[in-house]
Amino acid sequence: MKKILVPTDFSNNAYAALFYATKLFSDEALQITILHSFSDEIGKLTSRVDIGRSDVIIEKLYQQSDEDGEKLVHKIKLDATKIAHKFEVISTPASLAKSINELVATEGFNLVVMGSKGRTGAEDVLMGSTTVAITKSLEGCPLLIIPREVDFVIPTNIAFATDYNDFYQLSKLRPIVRLVRQYNSNLHIVHVGTEKEMDAGQQQNLEQYRNDLTEYDTEFHFIPKMATISKSLHAFVDKNNLDLLALVYHKHAFLKQLFREPVVSRVGKHTHVPTMVIPMKNL
Repeated sequence: MKKILVPTDFSNNAYAALFYATKLFSDEALQITILHSFSDEIGKLTSRVDIGRSDVIIEKLYQQSDEDGEKLVHKIKLDATKIAHKFEVISTPASLAKSINELVATEGFNLVVMGSKGRTGAEDVLMGSTTVAITKSLEGCPLLIIPREVDFVIPTNIAFATDYNDFYQLSKLRPIVRLVRQYNSNLHIVHVGTEKEMDAGQQQNLEQYRNDLTEYDTEFHFIPKMATISKSLHAFVDKNNLDLLALVYHKHAFLKQLFREPVVSRVGKHTHVPTMVIPMKNL
């Protein structure tokens, strides 16, 4: 059974991510673990009280989280009828990033799904901080970022962005391949720049991708650079009505070198489609 971890702050945006996950894998039974961290609330409340009262506050936060979790599971079961997923809720006073990494490492989750923004709905509150922090720290599990209250659309056209400085075998990109096979999707390999400007190493990696993807419906795109790599990608995604954008992330990847802007903080903000970030250990 596939195991998916969905962090939540019980906002509408977080619920949209949960609902998207249930629909994306509606044809198979999932174990969906909903994770709520009240670490921030503890910091705000205990800074104004003595240590003796902090235990009482933590207990109340646990109780509130349990109540909100029960309501959330009840709602998603009503909305996701005829889908045989199992749901559980975990509450923790630990930080969200720490909790996610510990659960991924110990429980073998296949995917983390979260909204791009939190309860406040402010432009950068979640995408610019929490999501970016989790993207940088997450290992061993892909992260699917769902834009604000996006409607579920079957991902029949999936974009994978690359600068061709690295080649990743499909066995390492299983999160993408699973969706391509499940929905018989078209795969679009997107490079910002022209093919003739690529060096010998990039050309070699391009040929490896072409050879490796012969069994899939694949198109290779070379698109002009706009103000930033990010804007170029999202303009392409929007223009071609693509359903999902996938990227590989490691510290030396083009996401950091070429975007020259906070990793993922822009990815997802200017688009209406989900973004899948696949972490790779730094070589």
